[in-house]
Amino acid sequence: MSAPHRRRVPASFALALYEHLDAKRLNSDALLPHPRPPADTALNADLPIDDWRALLDCAASHLNDPLLGLHLGQTLSLRHVGVLGYMIMASRNLREALSRLNRYQRLVYDVTPMEIRANGDGVALVWDAEHGRPGPLVDETAITALVHLCRGLTRREFAPTYVSFINPTPTSIREYRNFFGCPVDFEQVDTVIHLDAQTLLEPLQSADPAMLAMLEEQAESLLARLPDQSPLIDEVRRRVGRLLPEANPEIASVAESMDLSVRTLQRQLTAAGTSFLKEVAAVRQEIAERYLRETRLGLVDIALLLGYSEHSAFTRSFIRWTGITPQAYRQRNALR
Repeated sequence: MSAPHRRRVPASFALALYEHLDAKRLNSDALLPHPRPPADTALNADLPIDDWRALLDCAASHLNDPLLGLHLGQTLSLRHVGVLGYMIMASRNLREALSRLNRYQRLVYDVTPMEIRANGDGVALVWDAEHGRPGPLVDETAITALVHLCRGLTRREFAPTYVSFINPTPTSIREYRNFFGCPVDFEQVDTVIHLDAQTLLEPLQSADPAMLAMLEEQAESLLARLPDQSPLIDEVRRRVGRLLPEANPEIASVAESMDLSVRTLQRQLTAAGTSFLKEVAAVRQEIAERYLRETRLGLVDIALLLGYSEHSAFTRSFIRWTGITPQAYRQRNALR
């Protein structure tokens, strides 16, 4: 896997999960599969997403709480998101705050990039499926935390106009609608928060222009230390993902769709520290793991959706990627 795709969250998120279990009088240190981060842990995104998902899955299982993302997200505060949180707090209004979140999101949630799209008289904050699906608990913790923090900065009645998730529909969505205060749908194309224009102009009582200037300087410095993102790799992965259900992706087809020669695409991927075969494998692994975690599709169906002619080839590839069989992965990671 190449460096541009770090897919990480702050270790402080894990600390919040430990504190959540502590509040329920559970022995979190014995239950969770990764060590408790120190109380003064760095607030940069340094916890691999696979570790974060494993922590959430384990906690949800012990708590028998499939809505853990919704519950945990409401416990996250500015202290869990560091300089970005205080920069948002120092902004004049919610529009400015979200603009800064968009620019500096990688500091705290280097998983799926957020896109701000005009939507009638408001905006849609979009996390699209083409950049990967981090899993329901990861996704729902982050979206809940964002709305919870916005309420803390504006007013308790703050509510989006609509929220959608790409995740499977839970047994009950009443609690989601009660928290977000608006219609909430699942199994949608993208994960989206819709906000109206009036909400965007909500003033923040904590606005501090002088502090904001210092915080932005610090944030720029932190952002500069992160590995560069590669638009090329994102584009290759998106195109590979589109081809998979129909055929085994060939570099010639992807290069042609990008108006590049095969040699040019190979050279650019090499310069980015990867190769076409590595990126195809990365896309297949991510999609396979999602299907195994979140659906009941059989191995034959998953193999076909990934462009394999037979499921035995898929099983061999999956063992090479993860060290275990697809069946073992499903048993270990299936949502409860």
